Amino acid sequence: MQRPVLRFHENGRFRVLMVSDFHAGEKYNVKLKIGLEKLIEHTSPDFVMIGGDQCLVRNTPEEVREYFCDIIEPILKRNLPWGTVFGNHDRECGIDIAEEQKVYESIPFYLGEAGPEDLNGVGNYRIPVLSSKGDGPAFNLWALDSNRYMRDYIKLFGLDEDTRFILPDHFNDDSGDGQPLFDQIQWYFNGSKELEKEFGKKIPGIMFMHTPLMEFLQILRNPEECGAVGSLRSGIGCSEISSGLFMACLQRGDVKGIFFGHEHLCDISGEYCGITMACDAALGYNMSGHDDLRGGRVIDLFEEGTVQTYQVPLMKLMGKEAMRDPDYFEGGCKYFIRKLK
Repeated sequence: MQRPVLRFHENGRFRVLMVSDFHAGEKYNVKLKIGLEKLIEHTSPDFVMIGGDQCLVRNTPEEVREYFCDIIEPILKRNLPWGTVFGNHDRECGIDIAEEQKVYESIPFYLGEAGPEDLNGVGNYRIPVLSSKGDGPAFNLWALDSNRYMRDYIKLFGLDEDTRFILPDHFNDDSGDGQPLFDQIQWYFNGSKELEKEFGKKIPGIMFMHTPLMEFLQILRNPEECGAVGSLRSGIGCSEISSGLFMACLQRGDVKGIFFGHEHLCDISGEYCGITMACDAALGYNMSGHDDLRGGRVIDLFEEGTVQTYQVPLMKLMGKEAMRDPDYFEGGCKYFIRKLK
């Protein structure tokens, strides 16, 4: 099957829908698939990014493929191009993620790749979005594997077994989550420079990964200064050690937005140092979640190099039918950083 080509429309817009955290488990709630259908129907995306923690609990690649194709049938029946990144929990159930990546690559209209074999992680890749006026890239979609947990670094880096990453006064929610590692950042940085040399200009782009970067906390802790929009109802799971990725993006000056999954109870977007960062809450029903946050994130790219984003809650599209249990509202507190105008 011929690989789809992404291209801006004549009006200069390209739309991405990001959905994350299916947590499909051994059996998924059918509302996951219905919600995906409604989001696609409502937003009419040009590309769908699935942002990690698919958690497809199956024993063989064949079983994974059958199960996953059933869930993403709303994508497949429309012949929509799509991609994935892996989450921390994808490494804890079902088949190995390297095998799972091969399954994705066997499904129609998938544009992701395993990525260079000498890099940490699985699924480090770049997809160009071509100009509406020619065949040169006008935008790049970068995907990075944020790996699993900081405790994995002990074996990976040969550290002492009693190494403590999380100290009493810590940045994250005490979860010790992973991040893209230095070789992955080098891959982006060098690739960005090569593209600039090839095309005579920097190509704007956005990035996708599962776990938020430490710098995302600047938006959460400074909502007014960063123009934060959305809800925060839990601590944020990020690394305690800055990966350097945010600084690399600033130095290159081409990444306009970085988008995360992982946070089931956060759908905040904001801007720090000129880079938009946002979570898309979660779409699944088989884990912690709030009925009024469950949904997906629209990311509109404009050919002149700008980005706009907003969250689409399922309850806006489905009403009470979007709730896990229509007789009981799962949400509780309603702490909004800032409401959309």
